[in-house]
Amino acid sequence: MRGSIIGDIIGSAFNKSPQSPTEFQLLKPFSAYTDDTVLTMAIADAVLNNTPYDQSLRNWTRKFPKAGYRKKFLDWALSDKDHNQYNSDGDGAARRVSPIGFAATSLEEAMENAELATVITHSSENKIKAAQAMTGSIYLAKTGHKKSEIRNYLTETIGYNLPEKLDKEEAKQLMERYNSPAPAALLAFLDSNDFEEAIRKAIWLDGPSNTIAAITGGIAQAYYKHIPKALLRKTLSRIDTDMEAMMEDFEDKFCSDVVNDKQEIKFNFH
Repeated sequence: MRGSIIGDIIGSAFNKSPQSPTEFQLLKPFSAYTDDTVLTMAIADAVLNNTPYDQSLRNWTRKFPKAGYRKKFLDWALSDKDHNQYNSDGDGAARRVSPIGFAATSLEEAMENAELATVITHSSENKIKAAQAMTGSIYLAKTGHKKSEIRNYLTETIGYNLPEKLDKEEAKQLMERYNSPAPAALLAFLDSNDFEEAIRKAIWLDGPSNTIAAITGGIAQAYYKHIPKALLRKTLSRIDTDMEAMMEDFEDKFCSDVVNDKQEIKFNFH
């Protein structure tokens, strides 16, 4: 879960300035969490406390209403109409559903709950598939499957036709073809050797950098099971205390095998 949050925070500074080389300063003074992090917390809360997804999305949006949401989503989240759904044409729910992949006890459960958490705001098939690509990949990664097996899942079950290597122009075509940043973000992971390289490659792509890096970060955490401690300290010091508490509670229950050196991480909240 924290991998997605780290990706969001790092990527937030690069949304309008994708990097040419992959060697660049990861964190800027203005790097900060966005709505991707808030909504990831909402899904984690829903899973941990058995709260309906729509209720949890509203609860967390109301708690952090200035995190950069689209206006239509914010209007929906702040409304009191329990069944007032809307159909977003945004980047989709893949950016917020990583907790489902970490908590799932089967691939089928990961895919089913990805759909349930997505259709609330994104009912189109490609948005649902993007969320299932994310949760299914995380489930496979955390349970020890190889990258080749994750790639096969994305190809055979989800329907993503991914190139062997990450290429910026091909990644742009993937995002256009599937109307989602998810396939390019997952390809950034597949073409990496560790967590940091995955994040750097995600940001190197042209696109919504925080969303791409949030998706990449979630699967990279599940697969590599290691995030550099300095990167943990510098990024997670920028989240709110309520977020930190939710992340800790969720990961204590569902992510103990993919969180490294937790006891050594010291948070310094602003």
